[in-house]
Formats: sequence, structure tokens, C-alpha cells
Amino acid sequence: MRVARNLSELSDNELISLLKQEDQQAFVALYDRYWAELYACAFHLFPHRETCEDLIHDVFLYLWNSREKLEIRSLRDYLYIAIKHKALNKIRSQKKQIEISGEDAVTLTAKEETDDQLMVKELNLLFEQGMHSLPEKCREILTLSRKEHLSNKEIASRLNLSPKTVENQINIGLKKIRLMMSDFLLFYFIYFFFG
Repeated sequence: MRVARNLSELSDNELISLLKQEDQQAFVALYDRYWAELYACAFHLFPHRETCEDLIHDVFLYLWNSREKLEIRSLRDYLYIAIKHKALNKIRSQKKQIEISGEDAVTLTAKEETDDQLMVKELNLLFEQGMHSLPEKCREILTLSRKEHLSNKEIASRLNLSPKTVENQINIGLKKIRLMMSDFLLFYFIYFFFG
């Protein structure tokens, strides 16, 4: 007899490991864990309920279809960047539908790919700058969590801290980094929507 699992207690990395084994329950657990956050993030950029739901569906569909080759340091960061990117692409595509442009599809596609690559590089640079701006202990905890993929319990054990302290420091660090990155995304939005 199979013992029922409480997947909500597993870490993101444990769920991703199960996802790579085509575990649909792990996929649903990740969806349930992040859907509301991603919806709020998408709605902030693109305030249209059905479109936001479609964008979230696209992000998770990609996650499922790419499950075997996933190499994600931080699922939350990955999903946040993906949903913001999808929302901004949607805004950009609507802007292009309104504009009368003499550029052909090949030129537009090449320009979009270059813009996307620059955005990813800039986001990675901002994340690293954000990491360096954190207090030493917070940076150390976040490095162990996001770069070495240790669980909160493992970090707590290694640094002789309580798991709750580790969780709080991770949340504080990620919030500060996301604030830095959200400023960049706002400028990115203004550039493509009004530029």
C-alpha cells in the first residue's frame, strides 16, 4: 500500500527532482505553491485577468515540457523572471500590433532576441549586485540556498542557526533583490511601451 505524501512540505528542489521523473502531483504542488504570487506579479504589469491566467499557464506548460533538462538555481526567481518576461512580451506584442512599422518579421524577431538576451544578462547582473549589497550573514545564507541548493535545515545546521532565522534571512534578501530588479523591469516596461 502506497503512503500518501504531503508534497507541500517538500522543498522546491525536491519537487523539481520529482518533476523530472514526470511526477504530476509534484507539478500540481508547485503550481499551487506559486500560482497566486505569479498572478499578482503578472497583474501588476498587465491588469487583465484572463491574459494573466494565460501567461501563468504558458509558464507552467513550459516548465512541464522542459522538466527533463531543468537546471534551476531558484525556482521562485526563475518563475518570477519568466512571468515578468511573458507579461512584458505581451505588452510589447500589443504595442507592435498598434504601430505601423516598415520592419519585416525577420528584423523584428532578430531585434526581440537581442533585447531578450540583453534583459537576461542585465537581470543576472542585477541579481549579483543585489547579493553583494546584502549584509554578510544574509548574503551567506542566500548563497547557500540559491547557489549551493541547500535546504533551510541544512543551512541552519551548517551555520548553527534556527531554520526560522534562515527562512527569514532568505525572505529579507530576496525581497531586497526583487525590489532592485523591479526598478529595472519598470524601466524595461517604459522603454518598450513608450519608447
